[in-house]
Amino acid sequence: MSNESCENPGEVVLDDPDAAIVLRGPLADLQRAAHRLEENGIDCAIVRPQDVAGCCATTLYLAVARDDAPAAYAVFDQDWRKGLSPEQIEALEAASGIVLDPDAPETTCPACLTTFATGPKSCPDCGLSLG
Repeated sequence: MSNESCENPGEVVLDDPDAAIVLRGPLADLQRAAHRLEENGIDCAIVRPQDVAGCCATTLYLAVARDDAPAAYAVFDQDWRKGLSPEQIEALEAASGIVLDPDAPETTCPACLTTFATGPKSCPDCGLSLG
């Protein structure tokens, strides 16, 4: 499935029920991700939708066999954790589970974990837009 150029439009892969899209982004980022997957024995392809004209479309996808998707995500998760302290990982994992409830008396910012009374459209500490 390896294909690091955007010569192949990839319409077959995008419609293939046995393929899974694991990333979307610019070509250089997907090439780096594809290299990491291939280093870990995961076959992949960089594809673009059929209806996009030109070779270097802004929306490109990294696809793997559906059965390889969990392993691909594990590679990305491992790379994400490199260089982070256990405290940083714990804070980020806690933040990923935050649900903003506009009816709750207070809310916690998913970016900086500041807790404040519900109402503002942005975090009073870091400025993250919550609306």
